[in-house]
Amino acid sequence: MQKKNSQLTYQEIYAQARSFEAILETLPQIETTLDQVFSEPYDSLIFTGCGTSFYLAQTASYLWRALNDTPAIAVPCSELLFFPENYIKGNQTLVLPITRKSCTTEVRQAMDRVHEIPGVSSLAITCDADSSHYNENYILAPETAEDSVIMTRSFTSMIFLAEILSMHVSGHEEMINAMRDYPVEAEKLLKECDGLAEKILREHPEADLFVTLGQGAYYGISNECMNKMKEMGIANSEAYYSMEYRHGPMSLVDENTFLLLLSNEKTRKTDEDLMEQMRSFGGVTCGLGPDADQMRGLDYALKTPETYSELQAAALMGLIGQFLGYYISLRKDIDADSPRHLSQAIVLK
Repeated sequence: MQKKNSQLTYQEIYAQARSFEAILETLPQIETTLDQVFSEPYDSLIFTGCGTSFYLAQTASYLWRALNDTPAIAVPCSELLFFPENYIKGNQTLVLPITRKSCTTEVRQAMDRVHEIPGVSSLAITCDADSSHYNENYILAPETAEDSVIMTRSFTSMIFLAEILSMHVSGHEEMINAMRDYPVEAEKLLKECDGLAEKILREHPEADLFVTLGQGAYYGISNECMNKMKEMGIANSEAYYSMEYRHGPMSLVDENTFLLLLSNEKTRKTDEDLMEQMRSFGGVTCGLGPDADQMRGLDYALKTPETYSELQAAALMGLIGQFLGYYISLRKDIDADSPRHLSQAIVLK
């Protein structure tokens, strides 16, 4: 259900299925670029970005490492700007800046800096073809240039590109082929996440601490869910590796705490134990995953497509965080179309 404020952001959230479809339509062009870029070996890959794009880089580097032998890390653009020598090692390094807008100052400055180092080349993962002005190559999410300030479909589209990158370069074409129905699955999950987020916020208006938990590919997604609730709803939100939450942060859990778990096929047992414990402290729990409908310890559960592995489902797992941020903004009468202090790109003088 669409409300009176935050309408543009809400529309952008629902445009994500079309964005996935547009990427699949340009898949041959994307794969041709990847074949050219990876025709030579690299000593390491560095995925980089700012804000939401850095959280994306965290997931992209994990996806790469899961399927490829070349080492990869995620580093904020600011670190590459100030301390590039601490991260760029070896003779050949591929830096992959991830950006919605090519005019973001930190990205441009960081890429100018790393290109001063011998052996560095770059491949942008982007929604903006102008990224070609400061990168040797780029792969593009077409039809994803958002009008909203908040990143929604640009985030998931570039995650989808990162999935394709890691799968294609490693020779796992069957994994890409299995995602041909991504737009259809996204349409379904968008509606389910919309209804679930609205129900949670309606039934728990007292919630004032929102915690997102995930392991593996879902850690970066958890950070982005946290970020969406901060940006849209000006909410107190946190994100952690799931198993790390017991090491201190769980002391904050009470009856006003909402915990969102992004679960995958490898973490079910420990996820169940964790959620049961958090619920015993009074927390309200919600889980998404291929087995979520069968898991213990959850007050709310949403089953994700069981035909997708953790590596394939990553671009879909952040949808719930977007809707939670949206409904928090409605509850607090905040217009997410005009988020406080924020703009589409950080351009420094």
